[in-house]
Amino acid sequence: MEPTPLTVEEITDPVEIARTHAQHAQAQRNGAWLENHWGDLLPNAFGKFIAIAGEEAHIADSAEEAWAWALTAHPDDRGALVEYVLPPGGPRFYANRR
Repeated sequence: MEPTPLTVEEITDPVEIARTHAQHAQAQRNGAWLENHWGDLLPNAFGKFIAIAGEEAHIADSAEEAWAWALTAHPDDRGALVEYVLPPGGPRFYANRR
């Protein structure tokens, strides 16, 4: 398997820089909203995906469904977040012991 080449570029276009800053700011707002509303989402979100866009949440069964909601409900929010919420207790591993 061939390694993927890494390209580093300096972005100087003011429009592109402004777009990136706006996207980052939206993502920060959505992240802050999520941090303040975890209690509203749990325990319903355990084992599911959550989408945060426009400082609003949606619980979905799949990442695709979560992204579809974010893009439909808040098409101008380029800082949407989608996360899987692990159920409490974490993974379990079973093994034979001799």
